[in-house]
Amino acid sequence: MKNTSNDFLDGLTPAQEHFLKKYLLEYRLSDELHTFSRADVCELVGFPFKTTLKKSGFDVLPLSTFYMRNFVAQFPFIASNSDNVQRAFWQETVQPFVESFNSKNISSSEERQTNATKRRQVNKKFLSGMLLFYNSVIITNKELTYLNESHLKPSDTGKMDKFSANLNDDALCVDDIDKHDMKKFHHNLSINIVALRRTGAAVAGTPSNSISSWSPMRFVTSSRPSAPRHHYEFVIQVTTRESVDGNFQYKSHFIARHYHEFKTLESKLKRHLPGVMSTEVSELPRKFSNDNGYNDIAHEKDTESELASLSSTVNGSSKTTKLVREKLRLSLRGYLRTLSKYPEIVHSDIFLDFIDHGSFNYRQLSEVELEDHKNRIEHERTMLKTQVEFQKQTAKVIVNLTKDFESLKKDIIMNPSTLSGIFDQIGKSSDIKKQTPFLKTLNEWCKLEAAATLYQVFLSQDNSNDWLNRCRKFHRLFPYNLVYGILRFTNPLKIVSRIVDLLLVNIPTVSIPSWGSKDEEELKEIAKKSGSRNLLSMIFVMLLDESLSSYETELKLLREEKLDSEYEIFLERIERYTDVDYAVVDAIKRESYEKSQDLLLTVLSTDLIKPPLRTIEDKYKYSQIVKSQMSYDQLAEHKNVVDSALYLNLKQYWQVQIRKKDADLFKQLWKEPELTKLIKNFLMVFYQPMMRIFTKADIHVVFRDFQKFMDDLMKELSIINNQEIYYLNSFEVFDRLKSLFDKHEDVLWKFIHTLYVKDDEHLFKGLVLWIEKFLVALRIKFFDEETVKLNLSSANLGIDEELFLKQLNSRAERTILRRKLFKEFLEVQASTGDETAQDKIDSKWEEVNNQLYGEFNTKGLGIDLEDVEEFNHLNAEEDLGDHSNERVLKQKLFDLEKNLVDYGTSELDKLDDSVKSQLSTLLTNLKI
Repeated sequence: MKNTSNDFLDGLTPAQEHFLKKYLLEYRLSDELHTFSRADVCELVGFPFKTTLKKSGFDVLPLSTFYMRNFVAQFPFIASNSDNVQRAFWQETVQPFVESFNSKNISSSEERQTNATKRRQVNKKFLSGMLLFYNSVIITNKELTYLNESHLKPSDTGKMDKFSANLNDDALCVDDIDKHDMKKFHHNLSINIVALRRTGAAVAGTPSNSISSWSPMRFVTSSRPSAPRHHYEFVIQVTTRESVDGNFQYKSHFIARHYHEFKTLESKLKRHLPGVMSTEVSELPRKFSNDNGYNDIAHEKDTESELASLSSTVNGSSKTTKLVREKLRLSLRGYLRTLSKYPEIVHSDIFLDFIDHGSFNYRQLSEVELEDHKNRIEHERTMLKTQVEFQKQTAKVIVNLTKDFESLKKDIIMNPSTLSGIFDQIGKSSDIKKQTPFLKTLNEWCKLEAAATLYQVFLSQDNSNDWLNRCRKFHRLFPYNLVYGILRFTNPLKIVSRIVDLLLVNIPTVSIPSWGSKDEEELKEIAKKSGSRNLLSMIFVMLLDESLSSYETELKLLREEKLDSEYEIFLERIERYTDVDYAVVDAIKRESYEKSQDLLLTVLSTDLIKPPLRTIEDKYKYSQIVKSQMSYDQLAEHKNVVDSALYLNLKQYWQVQIRKKDADLFKQLWKEPELTKLIKNFLMVFYQPMMRIFTKADIHVVFRDFQKFMDDLMKELSIINNQEIYYLNSFEVFDRLKSLFDKHEDVLWKFIHTLYVKDDEHLFKGLVLWIEKFLVALRIKFFDEETVKLNLSSANLGIDEELFLKQLNSRAERTILRRKLFKEFLEVQASTGDETAQDKIDSKWEEVNNQLYGEFNTKGLGIDLEDVEEFNHLNAEEDLGDHSNERVLKQKLFDLEKNLVDYGTSELDKLDDSVKSQLSTLLTNLKI
């Protein structure tokens, strides 16, 4: 029955009205964000961009226009510039770049299928964040009633149990690394490197040409001793599991591999799976120069040769070296675990041969190797305990901080300017010891968080050594003295401006005295060949050319060795797909969605791409691809490697073609003047205001202090990583890193105080006020609700009342059921303990830090707690992997969407025009 008056909308419950408003705002935001891919989007937004449209931006894109004008354009680092500079930045720099960029067909994540740059996920998260903001700012007639209702208990939101300051060591650490590893699986496979096996001359009393009974022949037998190719092998524990009658059964075996075999594995995988290895997996870790472990007699660094250090007897005296190649062991373990995340790799013959061929039983490890295994377990346990120590100390500080924070939260809710008051306290003293109790406790918390982060990143993870080596190298090569001289004796503003000019000036006009005429001519010749306009674009174009060359090699390999010539028509269709325009790409994606079909299969079969599949043979080949794709989908559970190979190779060819297309487009982008202009003006607009203040604050003095801090930091991390990590207990490691921040905190606070005093442009105060604008926007409905209220029943739209309620209730039901699924997922995850000790520590960090906010009353800011949880669920959903519980949740979410009766949204959508018109009026008049 159609209702022409829409009076029935007044009879909606507060919850129904809330879900209706949320849907309508989501519909508006989705439509606006979709418009952002248009080349003329800046004209649609209007001010601060130039436009020839007679309509206001609020009429076309009300939500985006409001956010742009009140928050983006008013960001202090931009707004502190003159009106002319701001106008030129938006209209003459940003707008031409957006028009140029949106005119290019950059691929989306559906095509790239990678974890690197997920455009769709970014848009989805951005949409969810904007929806959370506007859903909290804009209200309906019964919105405040809904906010004050206890429609869901806090326990129903899926949050973890309440924080306890008394952390349990047993809950965070494991008694046996083997058991802990059996809880972390990728595709029912768990890998750990548990020990090192010494071989050849490294074993005391063993001839260098002897052959161990457990390993294949690797040395040439000779009448005279010969140097072995390697002195140690990594003992890898491989654990598989299989579900039988709802319970997992585990099997475990061991395999010994030396480093060269890891290199061979990488080389073979790159040839067998070029697309996966080049786009998903990082390079094999290199050997570390200082990785000889430690001696159990003395703490001094062993200065003897590596071969001697591996021996159990040196100069006739007993000296056992422990944890040899520990850094490389952890790095290689991380590499193997990364490989195990990809079903294409896990079920390939190359990888299976590596982790299975020549396997042996744990009992075949010698007493020395078993002792090595025990030592490495103990070392990992110590690193875990150190993280727990950081958490304990942080928890103690948070208990004190929370007491002060509780009153602060109430003040912030009632008076957003409270933040400005806290900021003003910084100007009263440069000594942190003379600050308010709240700031002193906050300072302690920040130091602990920073120290814990440094430990986790540079000392405790499998790839920590690689990160530490990179930072040490950068620190060693960075020209601190040169930069200090520039900051002290010159005008930094002009120096950076000249450097930017040098990098971005057109190459044909470049003339540098230190360059000879030959170098200058060579530079111009390179620029001419690459089409680069300046030095910066030349650098990036050359890098992109290297990538393009690599992609061409991979495509040739796939075409010539992996795909038969009889599939040429499908390869041609893939190549054609990369050249079609946006309209065709969108149509193909819609077709894929409507058919519930894999996007690549749609690309290979759609009538929108030529050449068409007309012959019986073409259609037969396509059916083979479909069967292969079905096998590929089951690859995570089954080992249909041969059946899935065809689809896998086509998919890799598609992925590399997409990346090649993107590289070509970005190469073209770097050749165009819009990007150059954007970079230059962006640096100037953001850099100039900040640099003016830093110059007044004697930044050269602070920079020298920063150098001293970095010297101390790199020195301390290196000492701990190279030797002390083997001797220090958990509290000692914690204390040394914490003391480092204690030593340098006065310098930091003095600089912060000086910045406050010298900031006569109030740049940083403006940043605090900018943050307060968000709080003000959230609070408007409590003191002037009519300015942010939507009247959902104001239009005469002839809505079918019965169908409308079905559509509305269906969407509300879907949302509530999704929340319930996530709640169950978190409960199961917490109860089963199906996670590693490191996973538990990471989740405990979140719990520790969440305690800082306590029972934050989001309703005091007008934010519905369930909406916040829903936003968190979205982030969690995007990060779901192939863990058993995560796969179950993904399947349940899929089944939920599939099984719920879909009534569509036709009647709900009839309110869109009215909502858009009201939003235009409402946001135009809304002043923050």
